[in-house]
Amino acid sequence: MDSAPRFTLKQISYFLALANAPTLAAAAAELNVSHSALTEAIDMLEAQLGVRLTIRRRAHGVTLTRGGKDLLIYCRSVTAAAAELQSAAEGRSTQLTGRVVLGCYATLAPFLVPGLVAAFNRHHPQAELDIIEGSGEHLEEQLHLGACDIALLYDYNLGPATRHEVLYSVRPRIVLPASHPLAATHDIDLAEIAREPLIRFGIEPALGNTARIFADLGVTPRNVRSVRSIELVRSLVAQGLGYSVLLHHPETRDSYTGQPLAVRRIRGSNHRYAVVLAQSAYLRRSPRNEMLRRFCLDCFDPAQGGIIPAQGIRP
Repeated sequence: MDSAPRFTLKQISYFLALANAPTLAAAAAELNVSHSALTEAIDMLEAQLGVRLTIRRRAHGVTLTRGGKDLLIYCRSVTAAAAELQSAAEGRSTQLTGRVVLGCYATLAPFLVPGLVAAFNRHHPQAELDIIEGSGEHLEEQLHLGACDIALLYDYNLGPATRHEVLYSVRPRIVLPASHPLAATHDIDLAEIAREPLIRFGIEPALGNTARIFADLGVTPRNVRSVRSIELVRSLVAQGLGYSVLLHHPETRDSYTGQPLAVRRIRGSNHRYAVVLAQSAYLRRSPRNEMLRRFCLDCFDPAQGGIIPAQGIRP
């Protein structure tokens, strides 16, 4: 029986481009091919696989079918394996090639991504690094779908299929207006400020982490307001509308509005929250994955440059 695949790498790459694009026209533009050439390639791939992969409607863009979503992870594995083969054949086993996708939890991204991108461009000029930001839940899902090669997350509620290694940890801090009376102290009893409005970052796992901080100290927050932007949290606090509890905070003490903030330790809180390098256990280990993992670990090694933020505590 002939077991040779009936599809081509070009067809697979066209399907992946279409899966990542909002419309067929956008995918065609990214691939620098005509609309008809892309449509023909996808039609042929669907015919050869015997699976409807996409629903293409002119007014609604492109939607993957259930079958398309199921096969997406395998298509990404095929292109990754092809890139490994090409690198080995060309003797570039120490260089990543092709497209690499790094996921990063939204609040970590401003602290970690710039240094990672700069180092990646220096060490792997043959590869293209894409960044995905989002909640921990979303990024973990992207890891298991194969849409993301590796991710920087908090070690909070990670599933058993998510392999992870601790990069560093942080302690929570209270953020309050610089003019607040409690800002004159080095550490603050959370119960003493809990009567005031709490402004919290409203994307998981920040919600769960914040709840755990209060629960560990037996304190109940009041008048809680959730927003989905760290800078908005800081600006609302600087305006005198409440306080916040954050794990990562910029070195600057000014908000977007120019009003100053104070960052203080939480009295009696010794819990650390780990930032981890995560990969999916569903995906096979490969030289390419290991090279990417090693690169990321080296970036957090002080001997290799070290991009851990000032408030980070090394393991």
